Amino acid sequence: MNTKQSKTKTPFSVFMRTLYTEGLDSEGFEQLCEEIFSAFYKAKVKRSFLFENSNTDFVVLSSDRIAVDCRHPAKSPIGRPAVEKFFLAMKSRKVREGIIVTSGRFAGTAQKHVEENDLPITLVDMEKLAAMAYKAGIKLVYKKEEPEAFTIISNSDREFREHLAKRLKQELMCSEDIGLNVTILSRNITRVPFYRINYRVDAEFEASGKIIHREKGEGYFYVSERTGKIEDGSFAKIFDMVPRMAYTPEGKEAGLLKPRKQITESLYDRVRSVHTKYIPYITGSDKPGVKTCIPSKKDITVQNIMCLFLPVSDVEYELFGKSRNIRSLESSSDDFIVVEPSRHICDICGGRFAAGGTVCVKCGNIADAKHGVKCTRCGKTLCVSCAFYVSRFLGKKEPICGACANKETGAKIKSYK
Repeated sequence: MNTKQSKTKTPFSVFMRTLYTEGLDSEGFEQLCEEIFSAFYKAKVKRSFLFENSNTDFVVLSSDRIAVDCRHPAKSPIGRPAVEKFFLAMKSRKVREGIIVTSGRFAGTAQKHVEENDLPITLVDMEKLAAMAYKAGIKLVYKKEEPEAFTIISNSDREFREHLAKRLKQELMCSEDIGLNVTILSRNITRVPFYRINYRVDAEFEASGKIIHREKGEGYFYVSERTGKIEDGSFAKIFDMVPRMAYTPEGKEAGLLKPRKQITESLYDRVRSVHTKYIPYITGSDKPGVKTCIPSKKDITVQNIMCLFLPVSDVEYELFGKSRNIRSLESSSDDFIVVEPSRHICDICGGRFAAGGTVCVKCGNIADAKHGVKCTRCGKTLCVSCAFYVSRFLGKKEPICGACANKETGAKIKSYK
């Protein structure tokens, strides 16, 4: 047994959400701060527009309103002038407490000015923000850090053969036990990285000076690291196996970087598409109108990124003496995704079908419903290339296998095809 596979471990903190600062613009950083302060103070937040030339501030609506000024990106230290300007804005808006939070650092003059004048202002750098986030049940990743990564344990060849046989039995008709007639000839396993990326949407839309719609929701998507393609919901079956069937990868596998920018942009596009709504409203002139409500990037929070290395098996197998190839994405269970061929291919006509076909027990052909038959005497499943038929009244064909055809006396036997 692989020594790595014996390392069982709960793969992620179930009760902690994860937020990332990497790649955020000023609006994204503001939204991240809203998330953290809202959770920390257990209160709602509201955009406050403290400064006339800025829209990056909000107020925490706790027992006493707390004004928050977000500074990002901060290439130079936040100094005394920024503190003075913020305090004047607080007084003009009659806000008693304030917080300046930055992704950079504060100059010594800023902290000194706050302390000497006993200002009701708290200066929060990334370390303090991360500490507040942790107390609120949020893991804030603000340094160079890899996403959590786990590897699904591969099935043995015996297990894979059993799972493949079970799948074939479910999708194809066969008069004999498929499990006794499937042989694995070769199997090559590679690890392919995928991401599960959670998101949350919280957007408000106005028309004619009123809020006409608030779009809220959350969900997740599965993304291929190699192609950037967003996969369908069938991946949920595989990812749900992680807590019981995965181990933390070591060495080269653990060196995967965070999702590329193209992947996160693809995610934003999909979320916007899913959460776009067309809302009817009454215009200022009392006429009906429809507003297209599309969440912007700042309305979308990306969180809880998990990377999973999934085993992809390139397999050559034999079914009733006929060699076939299959590529599958596994999950350490009998649930696996067939990557190629995604559907069964009829060996007679080349057509594709998902289920309802027939396995010919004589030659191993897989035939669709049109080209698969069953012997009317013994029940053997055959393809039309291996079957015969007895001609009946009104030209009706009665399928029959070769062995049963030899026992027929006085009947006109013809090749079915």
